Amino acid sequence: MKIKDTSFADFGIDVMTDDGIKQLTPAKKVFTVDNYNKMLESAILPEQNMSSDDMSDDMDEEDYEIFINEEGVKKVRTASGDTYPIGTSEYAKVVGEPISEENMGLQIAMRPVLNFNILRVEFPLEIINELNDHIDDVIIPNSKSFADGLVGQLKQDKRSAQLDFPFDTDVGKELEIVFNQIGTTYIKKGYERDAQSEVIQCWTNHAYAGDYNPFHDHGVRTMAGLSGFLWLKVPKCIEDSPDVPKIHNAAGGVDGWTHLCWGTNTMRDLMQLRPQTEDYVKPVVGTMLIFPQWLKHQVMPFFGEGERRSIAMNWNVNDSEEERKKYMSDRESKLYDAKKKSNEC
Repeated sequence: MKIKDTSFADFGIDVMTDDGIKQLTPAKKVFTVDNYNKMLESAILPEQNMSSDDMSDDMDEEDYEIFINEEGVKKVRTASGDTYPIGTSEYAKVVGEPISEENMGLQIAMRPVLNFNILRVEFPLEIINELNDHIDDVIIPNSKSFADGLVGQLKQDKRSAQLDFPFDTDVGKELEIVFNQIGTTYIKKGYERDAQSEVIQCWTNHAYAGDYNPFHDHGVRTMAGLSGFLWLKVPKCIEDSPDVPKIHNAAGGVDGWTHLCWGTNTMRDLMQLRPQTEDYVKPVVGTMLIFPQWLKHQVMPFFGEGERRSIAMNWNVNDSEEERKKYMSDRESKLYDAKKKSNEC
C-alpha cells in the first residue's frame, strides 16, 4: 500500500446550495466524489510499480460484466462473482483501464437519508377564483357540516365552519380528476410506487380571528394514504407576516401559519447534527401541499380581519398487484396466488 501525504486543500471544497453543488476549490484527485447518492465505497491502493503484465495475470480481462446497480453506481462483476465500483483500482484492472491517481484514492460519497416527501403544487388564480365562487354559491348555502369527524376549533365567528365538499357537481367532478392526477403523481414520483391515488374526502375550512386547528393527522381506508390542503383565501394580517417568522417578544410571526411536525426538535438537537423534524409554512393563495396521511400538523390561530379559507382532502393509495407482492415473502406470495385462483373459480 502506498501512503501519500495530503493537505485539506487536496480534497477540494464543495458547497450545497439551492441550485445544486457548487465547487469553490477543485480537488487534486486524491479524494473524489462521483455521486453524492452512492453508498460509501473503499479501495486498497495498489503499488505504483505494478506492471501491466502483473495486472493481466491477476484478472482475465475478457471475463467480466459491467452493470449499474439500484443506487445508480456503475460496477463490474468478475467470473468469480466479485464486484467493484467504477473509480477503484480493481475496476480498472478488470476492464483494462490504466490505473491513474483518480483510481488510487478512497472513494467517498454523501448519502442523504430521506424521511418523506412533500409535494407543492401552484394553482392558477383563475382556478382559485372559480373554486371560491363555487364555495360561495353552492357549498356555503348548502351548509353541510363536516366538523363532526374533525378536531378543528373553528367557532369564533358565525361564519366559522368546516363544510363538506362533494364531487357530484360539475366543479366537483373536475376537481376530483385533478386531485387524483396529483395524488398519483406524488406516489409515483416521490416513492416510485406502482399505485393509483383515489381522493375519498374533501371539505372546506373557514377560519376567522381566534379559530385554530390543534395537532392531528388524517385517516384513510388503505395501508398507505395521502392528505393535503389548498389555500384559497389568506387574511392580510397573515400575508404581511415576514417569510422568515419572528416570534420573539410576542411578535406573532407564525399566527395563522400551518405547523408540520414529524418529530421533536430543540436548538440543541440541531446543533448536534440531528435533522430538523418540524416546519412552519406560511399560507399562500393558490398553493397546495400533499404529504403522507400520518404527518401531524396544526393551524395556528390568527388575530385580524378576514377569512382564512382552505380546502382539505384525503386519498387512498391503491397498490398494483406487483407492488403488493414486493412486500410479501415467498410463502405469502404463494398463499396470495392460491387465494386469488380460488376466488376466480
